[in-house]
Amino acid sequence: MSEKTKKPTLRKLNLEWNAYRSKWKSALDRKLSVDLKGDENILYLGASTGSTISHIRKKTKGIIFAVEKSPKMMVELMKLAIKSDNIAPIFADARNVEEIKKRLFKKKIDILFQDIPSPDQVEMLSNAAQLVDKDCRIFLSLKIISVAHWDPETVLKKTEEKLKEHFKITESASLEPFHKKHYFYVLKKK
Repeated sequence: MSEKTKKPTLRKLNLEWNAYRSKWKSALDRKLSVDLKGDENILYLGASTGSTISHIRKKTKGIIFAVEKSPKMMVELMKLAIKSDNIAPIFADARNVEEIKKRLFKKKIDILFQDIPSPDQVEMLSNAAQLVDKDCRIFLSLKIISVAHWDPETVLKKTEEKLKEHFKITESASLEPFHKKHYFYVLKKK
């Protein structure tokens, strides 16, 4: 097989930030205001193995506080953190705001991002918002079928009503075709 016809290896494919693997990248591709200036501290709830973090860590000199509660995912996240000087893994449930607060070492958070498919996504985000100032940019990746299995439009409407109790919605977009039944919100604390 010649060099030109060789299939790219999985490792090479993962070097590219892919909107089908990252809701943050999908939001960027949807032209939402989620780009980084380069010095933000980020509180990332639902870090998983760090696929998205592996890309945003190169775009900020700030610290990415990566919260994950799955031991299996945390092992992969730790491997990534060892290679980087700006990833601080936090092994905790995103609902445990007091535990997370201890691990932030009084650092100001510029971006709060939540990507945890769960029926209580809005409540989790509202609790985590206690850790940030009013000028913090807040991003939410919402998986509709994780909230409820009724009509998606009804779920979306009810979820937005809940969001508006605590946040101002500055932007939103569907993440289709990248992520089915996912929406992305850019929010501010009220």
